[in-house]
Amino acid sequence: MIIALDNVLPAQGQLQELLASVEENGSESGLVYETYCQSRCVVAAYDKGRLVGLGRLADESGAGNHYEFTVLQDYKNRDIEAYMRKLLSIQRI
Repeated sequence: MIIALDNVLPAQGQLQELLASVEENGSESGLVYETYCQSRCVVAAYDKGRLVGLGRLADESGAGNHYEFTVLQDYKNRDIEAYMRKLLSIQRI
């Protein structure tokens, strides 16, 4: 399995599918998408074109890095968050 990482925000429908798979209540997906749209640093993870993870740099103002990640449960143990974190820290520079 090869996970492709992209620093472009996925379509809102893809994010809604991801959130519906992760959470029982996907009703806040519009608000979450709006939040990601306002983020300068975003990384999406895809497995054969399917969105399996999304991360963003949540605090771009301070020296400390605060990241937010959403990854499908089946992909949690595959270091996807670590790779997304590396890319986000590079984007921040």
